[in-house]
Amino acid sequence: MNDSMRWTGWFGFAVLCFLAATSWIIPQTAGALPPLEERGLLFGVVGVVALLFSLRRGWRREEGASYLRVAGAGVGFFGVPGVVAEFAGRSVPAITRSALFALAPVVVVIAVAAGDMVVGEERGARKFLVPALIGAGGLLLLLPVEISNSLRGRVMMGTVGAAVVLAGVSSVWLYQLLREIRLANAIALVGFANALFFLVCAALRDGIVWPWTDVISVVSVSSFVDVAEVLLIVWLLRNMSPIRFSSRYLVIPLVTVLESYVVERPEVTARMAGGTILLAAGAGMLLFLRAREEETVLSLR
Repeated sequence: MNDSMRWTGWFGFAVLCFLAATSWIIPQTAGALPPLEERGLLFGVVGVVALLFSLRRGWRREEGASYLRVAGAGVGFFGVPGVVAEFAGRSVPAITRSALFALAPVVVVIAVAAGDMVVGEERGARKFLVPALIGAGGLLLLLPVEISNSLRGRVMMGTVGAAVVLAGVSSVWLYQLLREIRLANAIALVGFANALFFLVCAALRDGIVWPWTDVISVVSVSSFVDVAEVLLIVWLLRNMSPIRFSSRYLVIPLVTVLESYVVERPEVTARMAGGTILLAAGAGMLLFLRAREEETVLSLR
């Protein structure tokens, strides 16, 4: 993250993590559209709003290839994991999916280290692998992960794991691609591409029927928060280095755990304390640890 947006970047990251971690207290609209249709509409709104801003400065024909790559990587980051989570919902519990996504920082570290894909502070990427594993281990101590004995359950769990890998690799790719085009154009592309993907998947699964009352029900506080999160994520994907940004997969559950301690006041066990400490340590090191100068030099090619 460059110096000119250091404080705004950290503030945006903090807001994103707080919104995502406290989403459980935001009232959800009853009887709304199915999840895939709702997400398609929300991403469509994001795309339309961004398009209005992007038209002021126009679109460059010579950047057409970059536009297609941004759209594809955006679907890999948002769309595919969202659809997989929806299809696997009955076979893979939400807690298990959260534990699997805690491995996303590991994927990001490996992607950066293996491909030397990012310049600057992350050239010593291998140093971040241990913190990523520590944070994931801490979350596994906190969550009662369930592994299905059925073939379908195991296949779905493997599919979720593949989606985690795709999301991690896509985030690294997006960091590079988003910096090549204007931010408004990027948000419009990500919005429209994911809207189309979600709506097509919804149509293939159940068909699409939009009673006017259900469409209106999408306009809610929770939908506003979802749109704000998408905008923050795209902005941070563009401006925050991939490994630092991947720490959100640990920071968000950490904030949720701390909130549950305050609200529910459970009896703290050694396992809970140890898991919270490891989760906090892993997330903190991913955010603030810096590679030593000699590691940066050795990574140059």
